[in-house]
Amino acid sequence: MSQLDPKSVSLDRTGGAPLAEQLAGAIEARIASGGLTSGDRLPTTRELAAALGVNRGTIQAAYRRLSARRLIEGRVGSGTVVRAASRPPESFDPATLLSRRVRGIAEEPVALLTEPVVADFSRLTPDERFFPLEEFTRTLSQVWSGRRDLWQYAAPLGLPELRAEIARRLAEHGVERRPDEILVTSGAQQAFDLLLRTFTDPGDVVAVESPTYSGALALARFAGVELLPLPVGPGGADPSPLLGRRAKLVYLMPERQNPTGITTPDARRREILEAALASGALVVEDGYEEPESGNRPLASARPDRVVWLGTLSKDLVPGFRIGWLAGPAAIIERVARVKRTADFQTPLPLQAAVADFLASGTDRTARRRRSFEVELRRVSAVRALAKNLPEVSWWGGEVGNPLFWLHLPSGVSGRRVAEAASARGVGVAAGADFDPRGEDRPNLRLSVSRVDQREVDRGIARLAEAYRAVVAGGGIHGVPVV
Repeated sequence: MSQLDPKSVSLDRTGGAPLAEQLAGAIEARIASGGLTSGDRLPTTRELAAALGVNRGTIQAAYRRLSARRLIEGRVGSGTVVRAASRPPESFDPATLLSRRVRGIAEEPVALLTEPVVADFSRLTPDERFFPLEEFTRTLSQVWSGRRDLWQYAAPLGLPELRAEIARRLAEHGVERRPDEILVTSGAQQAFDLLLRTFTDPGDVVAVESPTYSGALALARFAGVELLPLPVGPGGADPSPLLGRRAKLVYLMPERQNPTGITTPDARRREILEAALASGALVVEDGYEEPESGNRPLASARPDRVVWLGTLSKDLVPGFRIGWLAGPAAIIERVARVKRTADFQTPLPLQAAVADFLASGTDRTARRRRSFEVELRRVSAVRALAKNLPEVSWWGGEVGNPLFWLHLPSGVSGRRVAEAASARGVGVAAGADFDPRGEDRPNLRLSVSRVDQREVDRGIARLAEAYRAVVAGGGIHGVPVV
């Protein structure tokens, strides 16, 4: 074991650096050169002070400097010793630290549309060209400049005026909720995430329509729950897989379902609700901010067992990330606790601006303008599909509905057709993206919500080329059409 020889330490006493710093530097250099190694004992402060002819406080100050640099430490029974060298690993791969849940997240499929892009039917989002930007900008300026209370933390439920406006609009469609039964969230995606965190553990059963919204599937897989598919037909979801089963949550979209575009009729809604309640589940109804079918919402039929997910993203503007969860107060209070642990609250200044914007009815004017244009695009798509793909049937695509769920002939790979279309500058969503088991399906989701009417026909003609190229090349997988 090496020891520090006081005679090897030279201190400049003529007014240079402080003696304590000089001594600390000398010991540090000895450690760096290997003259002192891990576990070597240093002299006591009394011994070293006597040997160097300095006061004991100088030695104590030097040792404190070295300790702060994590070069030495005091040990009971051993005095002051040199610490073991802390060397960083030669290489570091953060992937080795990933949790099992994160490792289970599939990579997002990247739609690399070949330039020039002819038509992107893959996105089910509102066309921002119809959003009243000038009116909303004025609302932002007026609200933000006059309210200092918006710049602080607040209760996680959200601004009272926004919750009151949401409650008023829900009541117009038969969903009666008080403002204190509404939680404002960062989009409906966060609302469903909070429900999974609040009410499920890994392995719990969550029933979903099949096919269903890909974002909900991603959250459920991340939560580690067991997915119970409810096959969707032209009359809505089949509730029979729920019979005799227990489930924690049942996630449903009875209004213009994504991706099929189907609106479930009242009779089937009652059947699904009865089966869901018998399973012991909390029913999650993912609805539109302005439902148009006139059918009775599930949340209206059983407000004690159904929570409503709402959002501005489907029909107005996705970038706001404003959504809400409406349900019994006991459920909302529990979910609000979970939200508070995650992000405290959805941004208050934006909530205030949205509240004023909705109260003025400007959003409804924008929807009416956009719905007229979407209807023109829908009609063009119906004609183009009949002309270019007469062998392909579809669900959805009725008046006012921008969604088409295409049924390719049995065995044709929807994934391969989507890839072939992408290479031709046309974006469509493969059926596999919406399958609870992630299986390839002979289906495609086509949305005209963002495609200019002038490009609809050309885009579907290119899609037909892609489909026939896949069929000619043997792009099949043996999955029956559903």
